[in-house]
Amino acid sequence: MLRLSLPPGLERAFWFAVLILLGVELALHSDAVVQRYRSVFAVGRAMDKLHFVETRPPRVLFIGNSRTDNGIDPRAVSQALGQPAAYSFNLGLPGTNLLTWHGMVERLNRQRLLGAGGIHTVVLGLDESALQDDNSLGYVGFFADRATLWQSGRYQDWLGSVARLWSYSGNLRQLREPDKALRFLAASTRQIEPVGGAAAAHLGYRAGFGAAQDQAQVDRQEDAAQQPPSPVTLAFLWRMLDRLQMQGVKVFVTIPPLRDRDSAFYDAAASAAPYRALLAALQRRGVTVLAAPRGYVPADFINAGHLRDAGAQRYSTDVGRQLQALGVK
Repeated sequence: MLRLSLPPGLERAFWFAVLILLGVELALHSDAVVQRYRSVFAVGRAMDKLHFVETRPPRVLFIGNSRTDNGIDPRAVSQALGQPAAYSFNLGLPGTNLLTWHGMVERLNRQRLLGAGGIHTVVLGLDESALQDDNSLGYVGFFADRATLWQSGRYQDWLGSVARLWSYSGNLRQLREPDKALRFLAASTRQIEPVGGAAAAHLGYRAGFGAAQDQAQVDRQEDAAQQPPSPVTLAFLWRMLDRLQMQGVKVFVTIPPLRDRDSAFYDAAASAAPYRALLAALQRRGVTVLAAPRGYVPADFINAGHLRDAGAQRYSTDVGRQLQALGVK
């Protein structure tokens, strides 16, 4: 029988280390543990928002990345619809793309939360970065649909969803930063809400998030506008749309406003043709694209891609009024 042979004195240390790693791996598969560290890691805040949707499903759900996160105040949308504040919820998550969005929709579908008796309207806040194949914040291993990853040939991502300690190790290395480590220790002993508050505090909306971005993050998001949509994210977009429409969910698209340029979805340049084509394809599939936001001024923005609270209130009210005019109630 093959037996692992270790230098004398190291056997106990080795197995102790294995137990620690196994414990961390199991913890990363616990929604409750991940949610507890919502003030430390982006996936923790994402779990906090998703858990709110699962336990108190809204009727109108906004899905997007940071431009939705800090651009849509559900309370303003619901007011425009003539409904209670919690009628809408903002599931915008910074740094996410269609792989994560699709996975969350599949999870909600498994819990039978989609359709006439639950979430009957989904509004996608589309921008160019959501259509890029990026997983720098580690969402895919936690939220992408594992079966679809395998069927799509995304075997590394599939493995990362099984061995989360391996796939998320780059993000865990952030704990070497003193501020991050202190927040982790504090969150281990008491409940600490993320910047902008818990999901319940503002129904998922986080005012002025863009101020927390460093220049590298802003540049990365802007650079995405120069790239065509990734074929991978497009495939997950169509899968997600199929699921929503199969469950009778009305799907709308809104393109968040930008400070310094037109969105590629409305840009007449040849390089933006794939985005214009995508918008047309969505409309052919029965998705209603809301009117482009117009008339925003630099004072409405906290940086090139993110609205400050006053701009978000205006944008949210406009989106709510458009939805109301289109029969959402």
